[in-house]
Amino acid sequence: MGAFHHMIICVTDIERSRAAYAWLMPEVGFPKRMDYPPSTGWEGDVHRFWIRPQDPRFVSDPPFSKDRVGLCEICFQAPSRAAVDALARVLPDHGFPILHPPKEYPYGPGYYAVFFSDPDGIKLEYAFIGDAP
Repeated sequence: MGAFHHMIICVTDIERSRAAYAWLMPEVGFPKRMDYPPSTGWEGDVHRFWIRPQDPRFVSDPPFSKDRVGLCEICFQAPSRAAVDALARVLPDHGFPILHPPKEYPYGPGYYAVFFSDPDGIKLEYAFIGDAP
């Protein structure tokens, strides 16, 4: 056990985020889309990832900071270093700015990742944790 079943994040502009995540989620292993308006989710083998509109009572500027109480970042597991590199090459073309380029990071042996953000600035990561080359 010990795995998450699903994760839900709130976004400021559901249509903008739905379009961005519609591209990203199949790329990181969540191919099946489910719509339960106003929310949208994607399903992988055993995990689900959802977006939904934020409650307007809680609007903040900026909308996200990894240093506030709550979510810091979301990391998706990559199958290889090549997959990390391939995703990093196309992220900016799909509205996901790269925060830290693909390389080995000191979080463990063979930890190879790219860090990027979604349309609301939520910090995302795609990482391969394997043997060092």
